[in-house]
Amino acid sequence: MHLVLDYGGVIVEHGDEREHADVLGVDPDTDPYPGWIAYFAYRDGFLDSTAEYLDLLSTLSGASPEACQEYLERTWLDPEFPDEHAEILRDLADDHTLVLFGNMVQPWIETVLSEHGVLACFDDLVVSSAIERPKPHPRGYFECLPEGDEPVAFVSDEYNEDLMMGEFLGMRSVWVENDETPYREPDVRIASLADLPDVLGADGLSSPE
Repeated sequence: MHLVLDYGGVIVEHGDEREHADVLGVDPDTDPYPGWIAYFAYRDGFLDSTAEYLDLLSTLSGASPEACQEYLERTWLDPEFPDEHAEILRDLADDHTLVLFGNMVQPWIETVLSEHGVLACFDDLVVSSAIERPKPHPRGYFECLPEGDEPVAFVSDEYNEDLMMGEFLGMRSVWVENDETPYREPDVRIASLADLPDVLGADGLSSPE
């Protein structure tokens, strides 16, 4: 099967950037928060490199380049990555085509996946900073699709923002349950990535109804 895996919320879990606002010396309740402005600018393709991100973050926050680098390392480069996820991804890669799909910054994703030894598990990375469009813009979804008629399942913790668009393109939806209220019922619900191997052979997942 062709598996499209959301990055944040499925493979890794990021905390609130504002928990590290003290590194920048800014009030976490500042609106708009400078960390978000810099992040969205890079994520959506308005910046081309981490150096540009750090420069913008320094300008917006008034923090030193060294503080901005520390902030980056504490936030986007150090997400929660459960040890069992690495083993699960390696097992999935043995039997399936894996595509990572993320509203994120590609060099940062590559750094995290490399540090955990799973970058090679993915046949492709489709990341908003590279395609210059965040989800649910259709550009990324089309890039995630296989060239042939291989069945596709999309795994995400966001149904309304992620999975519903995928369903319109023939992807089976696997929703990692949270507090969100889906606009309609996903094809499959799971509690975490650890449950995915058990549902891959379930009736109705491998092909659309």
